Amino acid sequence: MEGIFVDPTFEAHPPYESCPPINQSIRPSRVRDTIGFIPYGDEEEFPVMAHLDNFESFAWEEDFDPDSEMIQIETVRRLHNTWDISIKNIDRMRILPQLFGESHKAGLIWQRFQRDFLRWPGGTDDDMEGACSKPATDNLRERLSSVLATFCPNLNCLRTLCTTHVHPQFGLFGGGRPKVTNQSMRLSEGESCGEECFRLTDESYMVVIVNESDLETLKTILSISPDLFPCQLADLCFKPCREVFVQRSHMFPDHMLYDDDPAGDMESHAKNNKTKKKARKPRLIFGTSITLEPCQHKGPCEKERCECYRQRRHCQLACRCGINCDRQYRGCECKRCVSNCPCYRNFRECLPGICHKCDASLEVRLRATDIPCINTRLQRNDAEPVEIKRAKYGLGAFAVQDMKSGDYIGDYVGNILTNEDVDSLHHVAEYSGRNYFFEFSQVNTEMIDAAPVGNATRFLNHATAELANCEARVLLVNGEHHIGFYTSKAVASGKELLLWYGDKYWKNKGNHQAIDDAG
Repeated sequence: MEGIFVDPTFEAHPPYESCPPINQSIRPSRVRDTIGFIPYGDEEEFPVMAHLDNFESFAWEEDFDPDSEMIQIETVRRLHNTWDISIKNIDRMRILPQLFGESHKAGLIWQRFQRDFLRWPGGTDDDMEGACSKPATDNLRERLSSVLATFCPNLNCLRTLCTTHVHPQFGLFGGGRPKVTNQSMRLSEGESCGEECFRLTDESYMVVIVNESDLETLKTILSISPDLFPCQLADLCFKPCREVFVQRSHMFPDHMLYDDDPAGDMESHAKNNKTKKKARKPRLIFGTSITLEPCQHKGPCEKERCECYRQRRHCQLACRCGINCDRQYRGCECKRCVSNCPCYRNFRECLPGICHKCDASLEVRLRATDIPCINTRLQRNDAEPVEIKRAKYGLGAFAVQDMKSGDYIGDYVGNILTNEDVDSLHHVAEYSGRNYFFEFSQVNTEMIDAAPVGNATRFLNHATAELANCEARVLLVNGEHHIGFYTSKAVASGKELLLWYGDKYWKNKGNHQAIDDAG
């Protein structure tokens, strides 16, 4: 254009897709359900109609009135803040759209926090944020219920509103009647927690009158999660374990409960666990999912009830059967985990609490003066630093310092998609020439897409098998499959990190360089 001076020394920035950084993969809703916008809608070459055929509905055709939604939200706010009607009771009235959906990412309350709250003349200064997300500080039951409603029930995860694991809205903690009798608890397999453990309590102690004023916290917790074991509750309530058991016995007498796991079953389970069996060699069983859902049944892990048994895999730390289960992975006995470590050979990282002798164990780490276990780098995020800058093809990842063979670079993360989801996005990948799909296992039922979200590992460019200096390893880490990137040879500081994408990546691709340009 006339009047515009273009500096010939200034080069345009290499093209790349937007990529908000994350450190853990996300499991979104079904991609094929609704498309939010038309990508490359202004470019005639993009096959718009063919792309739209992959989706069941279009977001712009949904009957949505933002003004109406604001009125509904204001109605909820005034009913709660002005008339002191609880959010739960407002939802029960059914005079407004559902306030809470089947997951934490649905419902009117979720929609309210997706954009700024509108203000208008006559409106009030306060909104309903405190009503929906901040229970009263002096109401322990509301505070616990609020946390449990959003806390991930996977024992390996410590996040609220988790976007990685599949779980029901209210998790696995509480919300129902007690199902375990006191007798079953006493006969269950497990070690006593001390001299005052409930497992050592005799019948004479059951008549002791417990000070009610000191146990309000315990009674509140039991009303929400009645089947937590006394040993766990003792730590939460700062009370002796046997007093917790007595209080539970008073609240939930055995004659008022139906125990679907009778004492005989529990005794059988304990007997089976105490029987010495020939140690099995640990081996990796590729699952059908990136995240292996832990088993949640009662009693021993048998075919009729245990999902781990049916999937032919070991139980994991997050399983409800406990670390003494016969199917639990036994870990390694190494003092220093190198290439001959059974965990390493079977594509697992060492597990704290299972691998006792190496530095994966907290007890060892507290007294060790050596470096941490080398086979725990991914779970510790102990990655070598990389720099993203211009490369031969688009953007690339470069070593910041000298690296030796086997150094950990990072964990490939992104959206967890099914094959059907990937099929619905192939027009975008082919048109842009940038493909970030990465299969994680031999089963190929799920893969990771780092195009919309990811981290620096998405910028590793392709090279031939002879020239590549990095490799990808699929590892099982705390019940989840991860794709870790490691150097396969020494890399000098400032050199580009290159990965062989594999023959399958180039299948049906006529122009390799177009994909390389993705960076």
